[in-house]
Amino acid sequence: MGNNSVTWRLLPPAHGDPATELAAGTAMLAGLVITHQPALRWYAAGPQPALVIGSGQKLSEVDQLALRQQGVTLHRRASGGTAVLFVPGFLMQDIALPLDHPLAHPDVSESYRWLGEVWQATLMQFGIQTRLIDIATARTDRQMLDTLTARACFGGRSPYELLVADRKLVGFAQIRRREGLLFQVGIYTCWPGQQLATLLAIPSAERHLFSERLSRRVTDLTTVCSSPPDLHRLATAFATVLQQRYDVHIAASDWTTEELKVMAAVQSRFLPLPLEG
Repeated sequence: MGNNSVTWRLLPPAHGDPATELAAGTAMLAGLVITHQPALRWYAAGPQPALVIGSGQKLSEVDQLALRQQGVTLHRRASGGTAVLFVPGFLMQDIALPLDHPLAHPDVSESYRWLGEVWQATLMQFGIQTRLIDIATARTDRQMLDTLTARACFGGRSPYELLVADRKLVGFAQIRRREGLLFQVGIYTCWPGQQLATLLAIPSAERHLFSERLSRRVTDLTTVCSSPPDLHRLATAFATVLQQRYDVHIAASDWTTEELKVMAAVQSRFLPLPLEG
């Protein structure tokens, strides 16, 4: 490691409930104020399935009776977009950067470039060849995307997300606050498109069409890799690429007392929403 190397905090991995994991992102942003040090964490969906909708998404877009019948909890996240289904095998990453960090680009779209490139190199270590979505292509796709497919967050495409054979494998989201930037990454081991279709308020006659359209736009680790990497292998590979490209050293770190206080204080925002029906 060179003399100019920098250290990022690696927070403990988790397989917790959605409310705790969503609250952790807010805590990471709060932690930047105290540490002024980038932080990274890896986590995976727990055994209890959960549907997580975007900050501005309407409750009328989900089938609350189906959620209740299937034992799926409903949560609202702080970032935008549409529905994401948390199921076992859904692997996630959060990265918090101070606003003045070199990788915290002021342009929202361009700020994803470094992240997409690091993920591309990470997946290449497992023999997975991906293509980054450029900004112009992402904007054109968004304009042409039909409203049915757009009901799923993975149905859309954002700049520098990763495709395999023109199907999305890695999805990005971003939260910008005065404390800093929070990048959120998701990748499925097995894509749960058919179950997602049953949980959204889609006419039964259109559910097969919804699943079929998504299957042409989304893929997963099991499909693209003979030996799909788990959370630990992804984390190790990502850290290697980050060090090679940016001379970043990942150091294990515990949550600070202040971060834990913030996590506890905001968790109520992400608790399961009451279901009707």
